[in-house]
Amino acid sequence: MGSAFAGLIEALSLKVNTSLEIEDGVKVRVNFDDFALLITYLPGSERVLMAVAVADVPEGVVRLELYRELLRGNFLFGRTYGAALALDPAERFICLQAAQPLLTLTRDNFPDLVENFLSLAGEWRGRCLELSRSAAEEEPAAEQAVAFSAGFEALRV
Repeated sequence: MGSAFAGLIEALSLKVNTSLEIEDGVKVRVNFDDFALLITYLPGSERVLMAVAVADVPEGVVRLELYRELLRGNFLFGRTYGAALALDPAERFICLQAAQPLLTLTRDNFPDLVENFLSLAGEWRGRCLELSRSAAEEEPAAEQAVAFSAGFEALRV
């Protein structure tokens, strides 16, 4: 099936008009605008995995709200359309990933699948940035409320 994967990459290469090379016979890294896309052939499961970082993980109160939004989006794949949102092991960035059975992919539909996947990644990047901005605006007030209430811990009536 390696030749089938090579055919998909060749079709994508022609569509985006750039040379894409398969590393180690199973993976391709390509930059599309501001997305670094990883495409990997998983021989054990006969699937093609696509993964892209959509946003950095923010600090503070914003992080919790972002995690909630990601989990809501993943629920029954309602806002990820079969893809999944994940946190990298070092908890530095949010990743959108999808694995498609190789047998369902053709030279005709694969470039469109990549385009749709990157469009979805763009939507999630926008959601993450919007959430980070709005939560960051509210964060000082939340921190002040915590600090204010902490001052009354020793006060008993």
